[in-house]
Amino acid sequence: MRMERLQAWMTRMCRHPVISESEVFQQFLNFRDEKEWKTGKRKAERDELAGVMIFSTMEPEAPDLDLVEIEQKCEAVGKFTKAMDDGVKELLTVGQEHWKRCTGPLPKEYQKIGKALQSLATVFSSSGYQGETDLNDAITEAGKTYEEIASLVAEQPKKDLHFLMECNHEYKGFLGCFPDIIGTHKGAIEKVKESDKLVATSKITLQDKQNMVKRVSIMSYALQAEMNHFHSNRIYDYNSVIRLYLEQQVQFYETIAEKLRQALSRFPVM
Repeated sequence: MRMERLQAWMTRMCRHPVISESEVFQQFLNFRDEKEWKTGKRKAERDELAGVMIFSTMEPEAPDLDLVEIEQKCEAVGKFTKAMDDGVKELLTVGQEHWKRCTGPLPKEYQKIGKALQSLATVFSSSGYQGETDLNDAITEAGKTYEEIASLVAEQPKKDLHFLMECNHEYKGFLGCFPDIIGTHKGAIEKVKESDKLVATSKITLQDKQNMVKRVSIMSYALQAEMNHFHSNRIYDYNSVIRLYLEQQVQFYETIAEKLRQALSRFPVM
């Protein structure tokens, strides 16, 4: 499980157009010994462009955005990520409950049906009547079929639900980062809103205010670029994982249906 999650994380980082090219990530990939690792780690810890300072390196090839538009975009991101976070958590809760049913109560119910049918066949066999051997054998096989179905049900979550749950766990982690990101952007927007008062009291110049608007505009472009990447990955990931889930579910129920058809074929129409 840990290896699987590490591989998923590495794939995710390598697909990111900025992180994949960053010096610290390349250091993580290419260090040859502990000395190189420690040197790179210390350099990363002293990085003066960490956090919000990263925005000072960006120069969007686009006009500065209006403050109202910046605020609207920020609100839209916050609203969507909060709603998606709720949706992901709900699916995780439902998935966990379903997994427990599939590996606990549900197989036991099928096993009970199977044992009850086989017990009934045993009782019928004790009648001494000569003309019911085929029926008793058919009932016994039907009972065994339900025991086989119980095993299939217990194993199925590993083949489909597991991947859906892992995808949701990963996105739950991503979405947990957004409140801080949105908070940083909202804080910058509020400072720009306060700049008129600062200009009026001569605490900053009009040029200072324009520079603040420009920096917040850059932050907004960066947020939108990150969200475009996020949405692109989200569409690909959820299409892939839900498609896999449904394919496995179809195969699962077709296998059960075939077993039931085989059991049914032992019972002649009378």
